[in-house]
Amino acid sequence: MELTKINLQVLIIFWWVGAIAAGSALSFPIYQHYLTVGIVGWTIIGVSTGLIIYEIKRIKEEDKKKNIS
Repeated sequence: MELTKINLQVLIIFWWVGAIAAGSALSFPIYQHYLTVGIVGWTIIGVSTGLIIYEIKRIKEEDKKKNIS
């Protein structure tokens, strides 16, 4: 069973959304809001980075299989 594939470009856009969220957290004067938005931003960055690395590895493996056959 194969999981739904996410396009690499979409993952990169998600990464930038997380980076913008984490960066914009610096503009919040209330610490609790700063912390919440920062954690959400960094979580998005971490998850999307992992998925980007996984997707790149998957693409390389598919390319190897195509070149062998």
